[in-house]
Amino acid sequence: MEVVALGIDYGSKTSGFTAAASYSSTGIVQVYQSTKGKDADAWLLDLTKKLKPQYVAIDAPLSLPGVFMDPTLFNNYHYRECDRLTGAMSPMFLGGLTARAMQLTAKLKLSNIESVIETYPKMVCSALGLDMKRYKKDSTYLEELNFKDFMDNAQLNHSVKNWHQWDALMALFACLKHKNGTAEAIGNPLEGIIYF
Repeated sequence: MEVVALGIDYGSKTSGFTAAASYSSTGIVQVYQSTKGKDADAWLLDLTKKLKPQYVAIDAPLSLPGVFMDPTLFNNYHYRECDRLTGAMSPMFLGGLTARAMQLTAKLKLSNIESVIETYPKMVCSALGLDMKRYKKDSTYLEELNFKDFMDNAQLNHSVKNWHQWDALMALFACLKHKNGTAEAIGNPLEGIIYF
């Protein structure tokens, strides 16, 4: 079974909140979650070595504001254009998580992965028409949501246990849209793009 794509909801290193969702060439979707107290980055590297996805989408900043690379073109030290336009958190505020995500991306790119992109599950959910007042706030809403409503050719044979797993599925959805050339893109390519 060839794994085509992997979506990652990236959390703090030992919180157990990092989740991933894979999509195989036969349409099978699997959801994975890190273990509290264990190194999520090492877990993700092991998972990608095992699954060998062609495409990966990560819900975390994968670059810094452009001013750090070229202060003649950019002047914002806190936000990239994509952050401002989507309402995402500053890569600088996220600090260590941003650095970890950039390091993880560098390692993934060394292992024959065709593409690693940044995504923002909140934008994916909004584009799909989810009730954003209930998103991440209402556990009964999570029980009502069904990934097959958005990907009818997907075979997800278990329930989603938490919003981290749902966001991993949304990252996967963005990853597949990017692979197919149908993802929306926000930002300046010189400093960072968010795909959804």
